[in-house]
Parts: sequence; C-alpha cells; structure tokens
Amino acid sequence: MEPLAKYRLFQSAELECAREMVAQKYCAHRLDFVAPQSRLDAVHNHVALPGLSFNYMRYGGAVHINPGELEKFYLIQIPLAGGAHITNGKMEVESTVEFASILNPDLKTDMVWHADCEMLLVQIDAQHLRKQAELMLGRSLNAPIRFDPKLRMRAKQLGPWRQQLRSIFSDLDAGVAPHGLSELLLQLLEAAPSNIQCFFDAAPVHLAPAQIKRAMAYIKSEYRSDISLQDVAHAAGASLRALQYGFKETYGVTPMQMVRLERLRRAHYMLQGAHGDQTVTQIASDLGFSHLGRFSLDYRDAFGETPQQTLNFAKQQLI
Repeated sequence: MEPLAKYRLFQSAELECAREMVAQKYCAHRLDFVAPQSRLDAVHNHVALPGLSFNYMRYGGAVHINPGELEKFYLIQIPLAGGAHITNGKMEVESTVEFASILNPDLKTDMVWHADCEMLLVQIDAQHLRKQAELMLGRSLNAPIRFDPKLRMRAKQLGPWRQQLRSIFSDLDAGVAPHGLSELLLQLLEAAPSNIQCFFDAAPVHLAPAQIKRAMAYIKSEYRSDISLQDVAHAAGASLRALQYGFKETYGVTPMQMVRLERLRRAHYMLQGAHGDQTVTQIASDLGFSHLGRFSLDYRDAFGETPQQTLNFAKQQLI
C-alpha cells in the first residue's frame, strides 16, 4: 500500500487538474509533459501539521515542474522509486533512492520527475524552521538557512533523522498523532549540510546535573500530557541543543524518547498491579497511548513480553 493512502488529496489523469491541486498545497508552478501525448496518473496524499506537511506523490508520467522560488517553505523530496533531475539555484541533483533533495525557498527550482518517480515529501515552513534553529542554537539568524540540495540518505549522521521520519510516517499511516516533530527538525538541522553547520563545531554548553534533574522531574510529573521538546527544555532551563546532548550523554536517549519510556514504565507498573476488570486498552489510553498496536510493539521491545501477558500474569496472582 502506498504511504499515507488514507489521506488522499486527489488522483487525476488531467494535467491541469493536477497542477491546480498541487498548487493549493505548495505554490503556483508550471507543469508540462516532457513528451507530447503522454499519460498521467497523478496521486497526492497529504497530511498537514503545525509548521510541516507530510506527503506522498507520483505523476505516473514524465513531467517538467517549474515553480521558480518556493519563497515560504523548504521541500525535502525522497524518492521511493524512480528518480528526478532537480535544479535548485546553481546546484543540480540527480535524485534517486540513494539521494534525496532539499529545495531552498530563496533559490529558483526547476525539476523533471521521471515517469516511474514516486516521492515522499516533507514540506517545512521557512519561518518555523528558522525559529527552531534559533531556539536550538541560542542565537538569532539574520540570513536564510541554506542547505546543500543533495542529501545522501545513507549518510551515517542522518541515521537518527531517518529513523524519526520513518516513525512519523508509520504513526500517520496507523492514524496516530505523530510524536517528535521538533526532534525531526533539530536532527535535520544538525545532520544536513548547510550554512549554519559552522555553529555546530563547538559542543553545546554542558547541562548541569540540576537541569537534568528538573527535566526528569517534569517528565515524571507530566507524562500523561502532550509534552513537547520545548516544554522539557523550559522546565530544565536549557537550550534545545544542550538538552538533547545532555540526555544522550546521561541516559543514551533523547528527551522525547525518555518521555515515551516513562509512559511505558508506568504502563508496566500499572499492568503488574492490575485488578478487577482493568484492560490493556484502558491502561494504555489513560497513559496517553493512542494506538494500541504501536504501544504493544514498544512495550514488548522494552520488557520482553506483550502488555496482555503482563496483565494476565498479574490477574492470575489474584485467583
């Protein structure tokens, strides 16, 4: 099944219809067949979230796309099949499953998507990304953030970002509100070559033990809430980058992974102490897990058994 299939925006064999529908979510652009009398099977699946959108697209025919400057957003294009020839400013990218592309909004873009091209696309509001970068770095940015348009997907430094992106698409496909949107952007800013890489040369300010303690106290008290990375950083009195590094150094996980781990630990504790007619679904829901299947998989990874097995054993002790 294609990604984000339940979020179908449109499917069309008409070039003008496809252009108009895509323009509504991105920007005005020219869309033409590479060869005359070509056929089209355009599909766009789309999920909009604050500051971001996640998309699956194909055209089903070779098309020339010319949006000029995107102006208000960055666009990450990740081929699942086929490829595209992409120009962003003076840089050219032969995009394949090995090489994604990042379109900078202040540079002119011109593209040819091949007939067999299928893409995952992440659209990022430019102002939103800039604010995240300023929070992460603890400094103002007076010039545009400009990425190298060519992104080697198997690069080691992109590993955490790829994993987070897969998790978000998996959550969306399961109909679950995704976690870790801020982390996705911070991981991209740190790993993808850009003109702000110079600010990452120095290690972040060391996180004091008291700040780690405050962050953990906040997570342990607010684990039922919809906690964001900014919430934890504010509670700790730390920058986002220092918080990320501090948790990695101290616990080997990111702050948002710690939030999820705390919820899993609470679930384990409550399932072991369950009584009466309590169910896995009730306990998971009380702890903020909105997708039972995902919760069960994460629980088994953490504790070596399913939530139902833990619950069954606990209730057997009451007989």
